[in-house]
Amino acid sequence: MNKTAFYVDGFNLYHAIDALHDDRLKWLDLWKLAATFLRADEELDRVVYFTALMKWDREKLMRHKEYLLALESVGVECIVSEFQKTKRHCKDQQRHCGFHDEKKTDVEIATRILCDCFADGIDRVIVLTADSDQVPTVAAVRGLFPKLSVSIACPPGRGKIARELCGVAHDHREATPGRLAQCLFPRDVVNSSGKVVARSPAKYQPSRSRGPI
Repeated sequence: MNKTAFYVDGFNLYHAIDALHDDRLKWLDLWKLAATFLRADEELDRVVYFTALMKWDREKLMRHKEYLLALESVGVECIVSEFQKTKRHCKDQQRHCGFHDEKKTDVEIATRILCDCFADGIDRVIVLTADSDQVPTVAAVRGLFPKLSVSIACPPGRGKIARELCGVAHDHREATPGRLAQCLFPRDVVNSSGKVVARSPAKYQPSRSRGPI
């Protein structure tokens, strides 16, 4: 069986899901999602999730930490970077305003993919992102490893944004809302001993108005 590695740009995926206005899709089992992109002769060797914690927002921080516990319980490796405080000039307000910029993630993704390709004999790489910053990464992998297949999994609704990225890969498919909906964690995530290790935040649970899902 061919070894496939799946890499997830966490915030790129998050913002695409957020634009769908369906919070339940954020409680997403990335291992299960990655498996839906496999070909018949492939096995999933690893899933690596790249993100950063918003430490200044307690509610988001707690939801994010709960999600990390859920991911780790199914074997997803979580690479956590950080935000850095910066100031930018706001034309509307004619003053400098404070912002938090995510740091290191793009470089972390690129470095990890290349290191894995050199070290582990991976046969196929799938990158879930629409970020054109990863165009050089994909191009480098294809140049250095001509026998290795590189695929792009586009976040929902981001196909047009990802055209340049998809153009340098061997192939691409979209992680559609329907596909995501089939790959959600249960409300209570349990380990092999039956212990609850993570629980879906109330914000991510389907509302009664939607009916059965």
